[in-house]
Amino acid sequence: MEMRRREFLKKSVKGAAAVSAGLCVPLQSRSVSSGRATGQYEIPGWRDSRWPATGPLRANPANPRYFTDGSGRAIFLTGSHTWANFQDLGMPPVARFDYPDYIDMMVKHNHNFMRFWHWMAAAYAPWTDEKILFEPLPYLRTGPGLALDGLPKFDLAKFNPEYFERMRSRLVYARDHGIYAAVQLFQSFSEKKKGDPCDPWPAHPYNGKNNINGFNGEEGNSGMVSLHRPEVRQMQAAYLRKVIDTVNDLDSILYEVMNEGGDREWDWWVVNFVHEYEGSKGRQHPVGLTGYNSEGLKSMLESPCDWVSPGSDDGDYFRQDPPDWDGRKVAVLDTDHLWGHGGTPSWAWKSFCRGYNTLLMDSWVPIPGHPCGEVNWASRPGYPTRDLNRADAWVWEPVRKAIGNTRVYANKMNLVEMTPHSDLASTRFCLANPGHEYLVYLPEGYEVSVALPAVARTFEVEWMHPIEGEITGGGTFRGVGKTEFLVPFPGPAVLYLRGV
Repeated sequence: MEMRRREFLKKSVKGAAAVSAGLCVPLQSRSVSSGRATGQYEIPGWRDSRWPATGPLRANPANPRYFTDGSGRAIFLTGSHTWANFQDLGMPPVARFDYPDYIDMMVKHNHNFMRFWHWMAAAYAPWTDEKILFEPLPYLRTGPGLALDGLPKFDLAKFNPEYFERMRSRLVYARDHGIYAAVQLFQSFSEKKKGDPCDPWPAHPYNGKNNINGFNGEEGNSGMVSLHRPEVRQMQAAYLRKVIDTVNDLDSILYEVMNEGGDREWDWWVVNFVHEYEGSKGRQHPVGLTGYNSEGLKSMLESPCDWVSPGSDDGDYFRQDPPDWDGRKVAVLDTDHLWGHGGTPSWAWKSFCRGYNTLLMDSWVPIPGHPCGEVNWASRPGYPTRDLNRADAWVWEPVRKAIGNTRVYANKMNLVEMTPHSDLASTRFCLANPGHEYLVYLPEGYEVSVALPAVARTFEVEWMHPIEGEITGGGTFRGVGKTEFLVPFPGPAVLYLRGV
């Protein structure tokens, strides 16, 4: 492992863009002050990275916008996730997802976090009328008799060893490559979605026609799981215990209650169940609630969960101008809940400067199936997002790079002391420990003014290209009060000031 790491770091440094020095000086009271070249920079962030991912994570008491592993340092989470990173899915015959290749992509881009997707229905989905398949599933298909999808019925009393062995092995593999994973516990897209014409319920194990246990978990004739009947919760509790028994000893995991579904009472029941059951085992992990078509942010913040992920139904401003995060809980902005398909490098840097962790919903392996109705997940001529359901769509690589570059500074700075300070920079995107460190994002480049301490102090100046990651040294200067800085290259930029 260490050899592989050294080889990767060597390639990363060799492949990095050349670092310039002495090309930028601050404008202090509109007059140029002299700068001192600071020379070559190593690729920042790697020297402080840990291998593998350490934990278990908990909210950092010194700065609860971020997690800590018990060391006291703040751990910033960012990365990309994709629908098939746990179970294989697609048109039959289902292709095996290349998990090592996906993890290599994340490592290459300096990512350290993903959502670990879970699917429950054996076939079909709300976005397509084609028979796409999901493999493996949590329960064994023993029969007797056939389910509605033509395969043997499920025995809900028998868990599928292949499913849980893969869950554990893939989480261990991610951990060993420095990547934390949020394990999805339940999945609303394995049920019929309100307003969508296509229906996966005929292939759901909780459908009474698909199991040998006489269990019907449906809410009326809705095609959705009944969340409040005691017998359904008993079945769900058995699954939760099995998941926790499988992965509880891993330091690198978090839990996500459900992808875009649930309601307040049921969500809180799951959170409390996981907390209590893990409490009996002596090792506890953060449990999160995620937004869009589910519980709203206000309710999530009132809940017993440990982290939240707001959705666009909590406000479109999370896409364009996320507010300064106050740290009531660790918050993750995920493009899945904000765009579905989408995301921009500017969003990544704005979110970072406002105190959020970030995630990209990545079409690394496109979502399968011809779309039905107005669903926009797959390719369709004339639809604005039709080209985004491709791994090589132009949107993805710039965002993959940008979120990795935010982590460069998360690792380089004393992040536990850094908080959002929109009032300190003219662009309003500033993460700072006033008087000591400042990270400022310039969406349009050119220039920015930063409010420095009233007492003069010497600072090192550094610029980064927010997508390509090229670093330009700006020398040192002695600053006091409002100071203006000119960007040494065209386009958006990141300014980093560190007191010396």
